[in-house]
Amino acid sequence: MKHIYVVLSATPTRIGKMIRFLTRSAYNHASISLTKDLSQMYSFARYRAHNALVGGFIQEFPQRLTLGREAEVQIKVFEIPVNEEQYSKITEFIYKIRDDEEQCIYNSLAVLGRPFGWGCHTYKAYVCTDFVVKALMHGQINLAQSMLAPMTPAEMERLLDPFLIFKGSLDEYHPAPVYNESLIDDFFAKAPLIHEFYSTALHFARLFFRAAKGRKLAG
Repeated sequence: MKHIYVVLSATPTRIGKMIRFLTRSAYNHASISLTKDLSQMYSFARYRAHNALVGGFIQEFPQRLTLGREAEVQIKVFEIPVNEEQYSKITEFIYKIRDDEEQCIYNSLAVLGRPFGWGCHTYKAYVCTDFVVKALMHGQINLAQSMLAPMTPAEMERLLDPFLIFKGSLDEYHPAPVYNESLIDDFFAKAPLIHEFYSTALHFARLFFRAAKGRKLAG
């Protein structure tokens, strides 16, 4: 018997606080881990600490969730039992997303436009919760009957409650330390303002193009 782990977290960011307010949830971020020590934990989020709007597939580590701050980050960890085939299919989906040549990106439209129903069918773009849900679906673990809109952290928390194994601060859980220091360096690296402006404009241009493609494919 193997296990897949889902982690909900309340990150100390302005975007995180906004998501918690809009979704009426104690948590704003979801990740999926192939290991209990969270050393192989993945999600969709910002690429760099200083630009919340540009992101995509990322590997999580403790400093990502805390933004390098001393403040406690509250988390919930859910342990889902799976067989070998389910574990393999979930792992295969995660690595397929990671290695996609078209580069799956963070669906900022779905986050910013959630009250208006924007960005729900954007081609190869995910928010953290629908990435986790779809990864589980590939292992025949279905949390929702449909994906008309990204699942909120509160909805995920309710559906996964039978699998809860931990509730508390990230520090109390004692996750594995990051094994590759370059991950930390890349996350906290500061880029020139003009570069951030360009990368943000390019990210949203790609999102609008993919949103149009997603609507066409859905229709």
